[in-house]
Amino acid sequence: MGESVEGTFRKTVELANGKCALVEKGREFTLVPWRPVLERHIGKDICGIMRGDGISWTIGRRLDLGR
Repeated sequence: MGESVEGTFRKTVELANGKCALVEKGREFTLVPWRPVLERHIGKDICGIMRGDGISWTIGRRLDLGR
């Protein structure tokens, strides 16, 4: 199983190496590679599992990973 990312997709951020999605959870945030499928989900809860060279996204609900 890969590493998980979960939280609320707040906005896109332009960096020197490309566009990222800002995912906020509490007072923490994570920048992940932006994908077009995310654009219409700003403000929604998202959950992703990072595997190899990509992330599998679940939109609109969070996974309970026992945390």
